[in-house]
Amino acid sequence: MKTKRELPRTPLALAVMTLLMERPMHPYEMKSKMKERGHDQVIRLKGGSIYDTVERLEEGGFITSQAPSREGRRPERTVYAITENGRDEITAWMREMLAQPVNDYPQFAAALAFLAVLDKDEVVRLLRARVALLESQIARNEKVLEDLQKIQRIPRLFLVEAEYGVVVSRAEVEWVRSLIRDIEDGTLWITHEQMHAVEARLGNREEGGDH
Repeated sequence: MKTKRELPRTPLALAVMTLLMERPMHPYEMKSKMKERGHDQVIRLKGGSIYDTVERLEEGGFITSQAPSREGRRPERTVYAITENGRDEITAWMREMLAQPVNDYPQFAAALAFLAVLDKDEVVRLLRARVALLESQIARNEKVLEDLQKIQRIPRLFLVEAEYGVVVSRAEVEWVRSLIRDIEDGTLWITHEQMHAVEARLGNREEGGDH
């Protein structure tokens, strides 16, 4: 009995399958569409990664290859189409992703958990550098969005993920700025001695609660 394979839940697999819900395509066309629609802002498109993803999706029965196509004098390219099973799987995954928040364990959040290993002045300097980089990224991404909408006339529906990225980055900039203010005015930072005292107090509370 053939074991049913699970859908590879990666951003690239999501992009490939949603494109194939529109119509059959070959991998090169998929990659071009992703770039054209700005999907490369939220999905890593590296080398042959799209071909690896297509292969995995076909092996799992989520997409299927059709007869090769030829455009002009270009080499023949294998065209892929989504299967009914693939369509069911991708729509179920989309519904789940849109409705259910998940913890992506971002690197920045992990660093924030251990701020105290650095001197507070260095933390402030590093956070200011982060703000500067974020502001540069926001300006660049806003320009890309403007070009895609006004010059290339890409419908906004294809750009909402890039809009989301800009909004999230703006919110992060404001929050990091407030964090810097709280560090500088002394309302956030505590010494290692104070930290150990807090941990000891919390430990005593937990021990007391066990009895």
